[in-house]
Amino acid sequence: MRVGGPTFKDGPSTPEGVFDWVNLPQGANLVSLWACLHDAQIVSIRSNLLDRTAVLRCEIEHLRSFHHLADGSAFIVSLHGVQSARVLRYAIWPGEFKIPDGLSREQESTLVEDYQSKWREESLSWSDFEGSVKRENEQVFDLSDATLAVSPDAGVALQLCGHLNYATYHEVYLRAAQLEVSDSDGKRFDLEDFQKMGELYWEEFSRRSQRKR
Repeated sequence: MRVGGPTFKDGPSTPEGVFDWVNLPQGANLVSLWACLHDAQIVSIRSNLLDRTAVLRCEIEHLRSFHHLADGSAFIVSLHGVQSARVLRYAIWPGEFKIPDGLSREQESTLVEDYQSKWREESLSWSDFEGSVKRENEQVFDLSDATLAVSPDAGVALQLCGHLNYATYHEVYLRAAQLEVSDSDGKRFDLEDFQKMGELYWEEFSRRSQRKR
């Protein structure tokens, strides 16, 4: 692909339609990558300042199994002409938080959103973050959501949200001239094809869940 109990949310959220991305390409259209990258694990990140590249190796076991891909295969997200790379983490508010019994889902959601609004956004060194993602040390970035901003004239910006080592919530932002997706054997995927792989899996997942009820 080359393109120009209580229910806790995956992380702090902004009001719908409000985007606080830094260096978002002008005139960008937002494309959700949730279907293809939700529950993916980024097991390594390699960036090169001289070549202006960033390469993310993603293991997506459920897609590999569902689409009968080769054992050990991975998806490679490559950004070319990287202009910006930054990462944020959220320090959880240490105060007391409880969900009383008997609340509706809506009331629970309101309490959770208020609690998460007290978390502190903190900047983090990109090199430190990149160095901390190592499959051999079981340090992975477990994705809960992903969004791609695409501008015909100004390139792309990628937002990745998830937990590092299944613990601290992080948000990653990368802006580049181009983005490609391929498998670990070098086969490239169009954006629509990559999204469709995820959509087919989650459609079947939903059908299986309904049959179990």
